[in-house]
Amino acid sequence: MSEPAAIRPLAESLDLVAREVTDLVAIGDQLQELIARLVLTSGAGDPAAMIEAQAADLLSQRLTGLAAFVRALADAAPTDVAADIDGALRLLTLAEQARRLSNPAHAPADTGELMTFWD
Repeated sequence: MSEPAAIRPLAESLDLVAREVTDLVAIGDQLQELIARLVLTSGAGDPAAMIEAQAADLLSQRLTGLAAFVRALADAAPTDVAADIDGALRLLTLAEQARRLSNPAHAPADTGELMTFWD
């Protein structure tokens, strides 16, 4: 017997995506801090390296914009529209991410805390 389809309100699914992207913004911000510490402690004054390191800032900015865009879509989505998200969930390669996006109870807690390999 197959598992039931994951039918979710579209607004809920979009909200979960916005929360996931917001969590990624926090991770990007932490990476920026790490890069800054590494550059400062290495004493490197390589301007090209600094310019390349700014890609982490751009990543966070773009993710912030994407999170806001998806949040606006979630807010605008009709409450009576639902979607089968099974196909989309199968495209995810990280099981933990699929779990978060399939169930609001497992969504990121908006704390901005980094999950490590040891968590």
